[in-house]
This record gives sequence, structure tokens and C-alpha cells, in this order.
Amino acid sequence: MYTRHICVSVNERIADCSAENSELGMMLGEFAEVCEADDRKAVSAAEKNGKKYITAGSYCGFICLADGTLIEILPHSEDGAESARKALCGEFCDRCGYEFRPTSFEPDMNFFEYFVSVFAGETMKIIKSGVLSAYASREENLNSVQGTIMFSENIRRNLVHREHVFVRHEVFTPDRAENRIIKAAAAKLIKLTANPNSSHSLKESLSYLEEVRTPHNIAAEFSKCINTRNTKKYNTVLDICRMLFDKKEGTAFSGKYVLCAQLYQMEEAEAAVSEQKSAEAPEAVEKTAPKPAPPKKRTKTRRRR
Repeated sequence: MYTRHICVSVNERIADCSAENSELGMMLGEFAEVCEADDRKAVSAAEKNGKKYITAGSYCGFICLADGTLIEILPHSEDGAESARKALCGEFCDRCGYEFRPTSFEPDMNFFEYFVSVFAGETMKIIKSGVLSAYASREENLNSVQGTIMFSENIRRNLVHREHVFVRHEVFTPDRAENRIIKAAAAKLIKLTANPNSSHSLKESLSYLEEVRTPHNIAAEFSKCINTRNTKKYNTVLDICRMLFDKKEGTAFSGKYVLCAQLYQMEEAEAAVSEQKSAEAPEAVEKTAPKPAPPKKRTKTRRRR
């Protein structure tokens, strides 16, 4: 759970590297070095008049740091932070295939909490409709014969304990790649969110996915996901998970002191601001449009006899 919220616009100063902000300046400085090495200037270190400070770059999104600081970077907007935040949330929804409703957006909610709320809400929809299960092969010691007896392993393990039998059998279980990825994302976000509704939904989701294992190699889990008619309801949630874990998506940022970071290119978010502004005020656009000139009257010409 974050304890401090810093909201800035692109290319604005985030923090000074003074004695009071030494820990924050150190963490952001390390993150700036990682961004520079990746050639993605989300934040950068600068110096003026002998004073060092950290500024936001040309990316919009959020950064959760290890000390509990949440940094929110918004696109430029003439209508204030709320309009810029809506545009950023709309950009996120376009990327994950979720329908953005500006009327349902809470003004007090920052972009990170909106990000978590969409993931938690879509995960609960999957759980209420029923998580998908699949058959998986298991080898274990049982008290009764199920499936095929593994004779060599059974002799090695149960030479003394004849009441057990080592078998290989098929189990219908929710422990499949899609559910393992969702569980990993829910376990990550529940530690960071400060919204009680999102926290409750994520906690409930983890209780439903108790039988599902926590994945160790998430990149390998994505390769096991199958896109079929039955898995269509997983599309939005898996797209959000790819943003969180898959570096190939280009939105996930990492660092030594960064717990979670999602940052998008400034140009795309600023384009969303202008689109939202024109969509919210169509009447103003019509009023400013020039009126067509009235048609000229035709004059009759008399022929000379």
C-alpha cells in the first residue's frame, strides 16, 4: 500500500535531490539510470545551479516505489488534472480492450487505482461466470489405484508401505496457464492498492484461485495460453497482465526500487486528451465553425430588341 502520492505532468519536476528527499532522490536516480540504459526516458536526472533534481520525461502513467511512494505522471491538459487523468485512463482502456466510461470515473481516483479496479472487476467477472479448468497429468502416492500404476517407482517408494500405490492419473483442475497468470498479477497488485473495494475483490479472487499454483516463469505461462472461443472472456485480463509482466509490450518498467510501473508514450495520451475534449463539447465545435455564406441573388438580364 502506498503512503505518499505525487502527481505531476510530463516534463515537470518530480523531486529535488536534497537532504530531506535523499531516499526518494536515490530511488528515482537509480530508476533514471535504468530508463537511460533502456533508451526510454520515463524519468531523468538534471542539475541546475548546483542542485540536482529528477524530472518526468515524455511518458505518462504511474510508478510505485519501494518506500510507499506513488508517482503519477499525467499528459498536458488545459482543462486540469481530471481531464488529463480521464484521457490517460482512456488510453489504458484502448490498449487492453476495455470500454472506458467517463461518467463512471471517480474524480478522486488516481490512474493507478483505476488500473487496479479494472483488473479486479474483470477478474471477478471471470470467477462469477466460472474459471476454466483443464485435465492435467499427475504422479503421486495414493491409497487406491487411479489411472496407471508406475511399477518401477511404486517398488522404489512403497517397498515397505504396501498400503500405498504410486500412480499416474488425469485430474480436472483450474491450475492452467491463464489462471496462474491472473493469480500472479492479483498477488502483486493487492500489496500496492489502497482502495478497499479493489483490495476486497483481489482477496476474494485469490481465495477462489487457491488450487492454482503461483508461476515461477510467467513468460513461459503466456506461451501456454490458448486463444479459443472459451477463453475469450480472459482477453482483457490477460492483456492487463501482459502490460504488467511482458517487457515486449513496452509499457512495463522495472528497477531496483520499483515495485510496479506502467508508462505510455506522451504523444498517444495527449492525442487522447484532444479527442476527449472534442467529444465532450461537440456544440462548441459547431459554434466556432464558420457559417456558410448566403447564396447570391441572380439578376435578370434584359435582352435588347
